[in-house]
Amino acid sequence: MKKLYSVAAIAALALSANAQIYIVGSGVGLDWTPETPMEVALTDGNYTFAVENLIQFKVSTTKGTSWDDYNVGALTCELTEENLGTPVELVAGDANIGTPWVGNYTITVSGDLKTLTATTTTPKPEGFTKIYLRGGMNEWGAPEDWMFTTEDGVTYYFDCTAPHNIAMGVTFKIADADWGNVNYGAGGEVIADEFPVMWNYNANDAIMAEDYDGQIKLVLPAKAKDPAEVTFFPKGAGVGNVSIENNAAKEYFNLQGVRVETPAAGLYIVRQGDKVYKEIVK
Repeated sequence: MKKLYSVAAIAALALSANAQIYIVGSGVGLDWTPETPMEVALTDGNYTFAVENLIQFKVSTTKGTSWDDYNVGALTCELTEENLGTPVELVAGDANIGTPWVGNYTITVSGDLKTLTATTTTPKPEGFTKIYLRGGMNEWGAPEDWMFTTEDGVTYYFDCTAPHNIAMGVTFKIADADWGNVNYGAGGEVIADEFPVMWNYNANDAIMAEDYDGQIKLVLPAKAKDPAEVTFFPKGAGVGNVSIENNAAKEYFNLQGVRVETPAAGLYIVRQGDKVYKEIVK
């Protein structure tokens, strides 16, 4: 005699087959190794885990010896400041899940794997996002002398002149310090032609087609992780370059944006008329 299973029984069997999920990412206790992910068991009908200094992560129902295995069961969603504390729909996909800002988060995935809820005890950082040119020219770090300047947190400038120029063939990206909400690449060669191009979030590295000496302009999108506008101005053409004809008085600011009346030796942001650039005071 054949056994007849109810819809509820079938669902229960399917759920029991997924007794745990697998997490990789950037945060305390996480790494990007799909063979050895964090394993989270089903408890009280949900999968819940907490991670300190969480930046990005991935969720999957499978693990294995390669990314191909892991991504078979990968689920993704988009977390924003607005949907913190609210269940967000999970869909099949291998895109990283980024946090609105780096912090201590508790993540809850519903037992049916349909939603993910994120909460944090870390307040939103104040001030503008610090953005850097990061690549082979500075060992992919985020040193302050490779930081873009901004007056509004939307449009950023970097004077890519010696000793901060980029040699032909060097790979780089435009990113914040933790590769979080700002992580833009060109996905190939870059030619400095004064025309804005759109760089995609988490795209492959940019690579200079020739030695570059000039200015870079970045315009962030209205929505985090949407494509950003990037323009490369050759030397002398940049909208933020200062020429010897500019006789406006200089205003000095430290790297936190605080005005300095009498700058001591160090690196400063300088506003001279309608131009903004960085200057080392010796």
